[in-house]
Amino acid sequence: MSSNPFDSNFLDRLKQAAKTDNLDAAANALFGTTVDKYGEQFEDLKEDLQQADMDTLYRTYVAKMFMYSAFGFILGMIMGAVYGLSQSTSIIQIFRFVTGVPIAFSLIIFGFMYLYPSQRSKRRKKKIDENLPFALNHLGAIATSGIPPKSMFELLNTFEEYGGISEEAGEISRRVNVFGEDLTTALRQVAEKSPSEDWSEVLYGIISTVETGGSLENYIQEKADEAMFDYNQERQRQIQKLSTYASFYTAILIAAPVFLVVVLAVMNLLGGTIAGFAIRDLMFLGVHVVIPAINALFVAFLAVAVD
Repeated sequence: MSSNPFDSNFLDRLKQAAKTDNLDAAANALFGTTVDKYGEQFEDLKEDLQQADMDTLYRTYVAKMFMYSAFGFILGMIMGAVYGLSQSTSIIQIFRFVTGVPIAFSLIIFGFMYLYPSQRSKRRKKKIDENLPFALNHLGAIATSGIPPKSMFELLNTFEEYGGISEEAGEISRRVNVFGEDLTTALRQVAEKSPSEDWSEVLYGIISTVETGGSLENYIQEKADEAMFDYNQERQRQIQKLSTYASFYTAILIAAPVFLVVVLAVMNLLGGTIAGFAIRDLMFLGVHVVIPAINALFVAFLAVAVD
């Protein structure tokens, strides 16, 4: 048997995986060669993993995607067989359960793990962008005291209310104080991994200012003013969107249902049916089902469309 689990056949790699209690090592042993062979299909995950700040290597994460999907397939096959045998005596029906359930399980697991890094990256970007104007104002105030740039980020890290920016500042401080990197290298590494383009631009600007001996205080204050202007503009756009949605809601989801109920009430007095349905039944469905459902959909739309 080969001493390298990545160069051996699957049975040997399975034995290697069984000897370890580390899931990352087991995943690499089982599916590392698969990732090496087909990894280019998941290249977009590399950037997502970096920007999501997930403490795992690309090769290991994709291998775990395959491993957990395989576990889901096996579990789904067992559950499908048990359910099929208990609910049906038809071979065709049992076969459908045995094949359909494991495929569904494995696809759900694989899809979730594939999308998770990008969703986490988007959440980090939102946390950073929301606090950027206020953090830069604070950073500018710190810069006026004349303390070294390295200490500026150490101090910024102590303010948890700045969310993702506090975390980024902590990463910069850790790289300088623990790993011994110089400040510009630490800033560059964090800027390359950051999911926020605006924050990355600020960090690259600080690097340029430090290297050229420019005024860091003036640069940060300029970026703070720019970020605050963009923030206020975005708030105005959000307010305008909400105003438009409010007008739509008033016209379509308040006035129109009231008008429809009045019309149906009058028609009910006159008698008759609509498309074979009694008017009283249509009124009941409209008031107790259709209108609440439309309102729920509108609330869901607002949650997605408005930050």
